[in-house]
Amino acid sequence: MEYINKKIQEYKEKDGILYAIYGTPAENLCGLQIKQFRKKYGIVANVSDKPYVSNSFHCHVSEQISPIEKQDLEGRFWDLFNGGKIQYVKYPIDYNTDAVETLINRAMDKGFYEGVNLSLSYCDDCGHQELNMDVCPKCGSKNLTKIERMNGYLAYSRVKGDSRLADHKMEEIKDRVSM
Repeated sequence: MEYINKKIQEYKEKDGILYAIYGTPAENLCGLQIKQFRKKYGIVANVSDKPYVSNSFHCHVSEQISPIEKQDLEGRFWDLFNGGKIQYVKYPIDYNTDAVETLINRAMDKGFYEGVNLSLSYCDDCGHQELNMDVCPKCGSKNLTKIERMNGYLAYSRVKGDSRLADHKMEEIKDRVSM
């Protein structure tokens, strides 16, 4: 990123155009990049063995780390992205709200734009809701509507049981862990 920033500064001085580096790829890019990488390098364990690329400078979505560890690890790269970035954490829906407030304040003290991910799934047949489910534990239905954070914004990953996202993004969602 330091090399890319140096090149951008050179181009900016040369042509006067403002360039920006964003710290998160578009949803489709997560799948496209992995195809491009595999074509050139093949499948590499812990690098290209998933059907998606984890977003930009973020820790992998499946990492078993604390929110503080995630903030500290990702904070090393924060200033290398001048066009937009988000640092986010996924919490269980019943997470201690005082702890969430403390972590948000910590992120703000570091200068982060902190996204708090609270996914929600609800059954379109019986109305049961919980953080994350693929089958309703109350009635057994797969007719679910799910809301997830997608590259910095909230989106429906399913509506009435049907996926609304690319397959590679749905695979990434399956690997996400709460902290």
